[in-house]
Parts: sequence; structure tokens; C-alpha cells
Amino acid sequence: MVKFVRELSDPWADQNESKKKKTPSSREGNMLTRIVVVGDSQVEHCLRQFGFGTILNDKFKGETDIVLRKFPGYTAEWMKLLIASVCRNLGSTPDYVIVACGKDDCMRNNDDKRPITEPEKFRKHLYGLVDKITNEIDIKPESFILLSPFPTHEMKLESSNEHVLEGLTVDKAILKKYTEKTQEVAKRFGAQFVDTNAVLDRGLDANFDKNGVSLTPEGHAALAEKLMSLINVNKYPFPLYTEIGEDYQQQLGDISKEFSLVQSENIVAYTHVCTVDQYSAYMSKTRKGKV
Repeated sequence: MVKFVRELSDPWADQNESKKKKTPSSREGNMLTRIVVVGDSQVEHCLRQFGFGTILNDKFKGETDIVLRKFPGYTAEWMKLLIASVCRNLGSTPDYVIVACGKDDCMRNNDDKRPITEPEKFRKHLYGLVDKITNEIDIKPESFILLSPFPTHEMKLESSNEHVLEGLTVDKAILKKYTEKTQEVAKRFGAQFVDTNAVLDRGLDANFDKNGVSLTPEGHAALAEKLMSLINVNKYPFPLYTEIGEDYQQQLGDISKEFSLVQSENIVAYTHVCTVDQYSAYMSKTRKGKV
């Protein structure tokens, strides 16, 4: 019988015994600085060519691993209901989690008859969302970055023929209150907070597309620049090829073990289990090995 000897520690156990065991600490298994972006339609394009996630990775010289979990059209409440399973499927724990929601709590069109989320309810749902993340993964509070809902360019929004026809509206007063509530939640958890209004209002015309809602490449760049100031990238683990000597097998093998999700004492057991699982899958799909 194969026995795994690894046990995961729960640093929050003394504070709350009901908290579940979490994914191991961020440096176990992360070769690169891992940044997870979770959000509604605001982050939908963050990994496109000029998105803020792509710009971050470029500015950090490819030494980050940016993972996007987007939920276009989802309210904070809906995201809260799914986030636990999302966290459990991340693999290793991220070094940073960026959360951006709120726009889809108050942006409506002719086909969307959902009620606008009241600010206090939004605060509770956002708090629950972040709390569920902390229940699932072992991450420091300051590694959370909460973004306020992105502002809109009212003049461009009102003059956009497409949005006029579909009756798109965004309540600016509600967005302002969401920003205050997001800051409250960040303060409560000890997380970092970014007021996207302050970041994007500086060059409002340049930062927003002609529809008044989507960010331009300049807008994404402004947001990326702000996020860069809040993120500390881990030292790149791979040596230059000129630093690899004749003992390269040992040298590279040690690096591989250091960043493996499976500890060295479990390698043999892990390999055995994986082999058995693959063999079982092969046999079941090929009629006992015969095609």
C-alpha cells in the first residue's frame, strides 16, 4: 500500500478551527511568480495583446505566470458561489491574487433585467468572495490586490450608437459607493487596494475606447504600471546556460526537486500512482489493451 507522508500546515488553525486545510504555501511548486486574476467583464481582455496582464508579464521579462479566471456578466455574489472550486483547481498557491468585480453588479442593458446590487450587499458579497479564497489557499493578506470597479467615460458611453441602441447604462453614483465598499473590504483583510478611478481618470480620453467602457491599450498600460508597484517578483530560478557546469544533471535535478509540487520522499509513490492510473485508463479505453 502506497503511503504519502506529506502533511500540509494550516497557519490559520489557531484562529479558526473550522477553516479547511489549504493549498501549500506559494513558494512550494511555483517556479515563477504566480499571479491569479479573478474578475468580471472588466478583466476579460487582460491577457490579450495589450491587456494589463500581458503588459505585466512583459515588464517583468516573462518571469511571471499569470492565470486568468474571468466571469463576464457575473455579479460578486455569483463569483462568490464559484470561487471555492476555482481555488481548488489552481494547482499551486499563487503569490498574488488580483480581484476585480462590481462593474457587472450595476451595468445593465435592455436584455438584462437583474436588479442593481445595493452597495451594502455588494460589500457583503465581496467580503464573502475574499473570505472563501483565504479559506482555500495559504496566502498572505498583503498578497491580495483588490481593484475598485473601473470607471466609465460618460461622454463616450452616451455617444456610442451601439450602447444607445442596447440601452446600456452604468450608475456612476453606485460605482463610487462600490469603490468605498471595496476599500473597506481591503482594509478589513489587510489587502492592498487600488482605486482605479485615480489611475484611469488621469488620462480619461486616452484610457477609454470609443464605447466609453472598454480600456484602450493606454488604459491597460496605466493599470499595469500601478500593479507593478505592488508586486514583488521572486528571483528567477533558472541559471544562465553559462552558469551550468559539468555536473548539470545534479544541478538541474536539484532545481527540479526544489520547485516540485511533490516532495522528494513522495516521488516514487507519486510515479507509481500516476503509472497505475494511466495504465488503468489505457486498459479501460482499449478493451484490455486491444484497440
